[in-house]
Amino acid sequence: MARQIHEYHPTIGYTFIPKLRARIPHEAGGYTVKTNSMGFRCEHEVTADKPPHTYRIALFGDSFTAGDGVNNSQRYGDVLEKRFPGLQVLNFGLSGTGTDQQYLIYQQFVKEIEFDLLMICPWVENIRRVAAHYRLVTSRAEGEEGYLAKPYFELQDRKLNLHQVPVPKGTFTKDQLPEQDQDYVDVGGPHQLARELVNTYLKPLKSVIQSATKFQPVPAYDDPNNPDWQLMKAILIQWASESGGRPVLIAPIPMYHHIEQSAPADGIVQRFEELEQHPNINVVNTLPRFWEEPTKDRKRCRFKTDPHLTPYGHQVLADALAPAVSRYVEAAK
Repeated sequence: MARQIHEYHPTIGYTFIPKLRARIPHEAGGYTVKTNSMGFRCEHEVTADKPPHTYRIALFGDSFTAGDGVNNSQRYGDVLEKRFPGLQVLNFGLSGTGTDQQYLIYQQFVKEIEFDLLMICPWVENIRRVAAHYRLVTSRAEGEEGYLAKPYFELQDRKLNLHQVPVPKGTFTKDQLPEQDQDYVDVGGPHQLARELVNTYLKPLKSVIQSATKFQPVPAYDDPNNPDWQLMKAILIQWASESGGRPVLIAPIPMYHHIEQSAPADGIVQRFEELEQHPNINVVNTLPRFWEEPTKDRKRCRFKTDPHLTPYGHQVLADALAPAVSRYVEAAK
């Protein structure tokens, strides 16, 4: 039986269980989830005051930041920390969350602590999670599907209104979902039936099919007026405005479709560039560094079945972020 690694949180939905050390089965042979007393996969215990002579980054994201598939030391945040003497990275990544929940983590756990740089690394798929009120999940223990409630924002008259807090406990069947929420369920992407057929019967040809059809897993970025993007953009700008004047580095993490160039990424790049109109936001496009890898090596950045970053992929992502981090660290000296 798989071990439980999360616990309920009334505002976020859930966090990792504090002080946890668990070995998780994985196609690469398994990895260790180790959490601090706050309930995050962070190698540091979070203190209100940062240590002397330290440049501290508060890092946020989903499973790509928390590090699904790899040990703590192999994640891009930990790789960056090793590269810069005096750098401390506090990893508040939480698997399965959207940017909205990550913003709530900041408000609940981080807003009052001392840090130098707010670093937000949303996996670009998060745009679907931000729009969702429920997520389709599979029980780790029983392998059964169900629907998990999450907090969500609505953008009304340019203001963000928070809903579904406290978050309803437990897992729901589709019949148990409120009627008004039936169209706000994240099932893992568009064209669910087609994806299931390809994954079941045509998996060896999956990359060829995606490339030939120019399948775009996140089409919401292609339209600057798309309501999902407008909501995500509003959350990121509101978050940056609450950083206390500290710099904000936003670095979207691309999906493998964009790294391997089976899907165009122009819309994604253009949308995130819009955020630089905010005075303290700097956006890093990580794709060019991935594209520097030879075509045959780009697939090494993800696992064969699991789309998460391999240790090699985390190294490449750290390479992409290092110049910007270096500028901030050097400027603080």
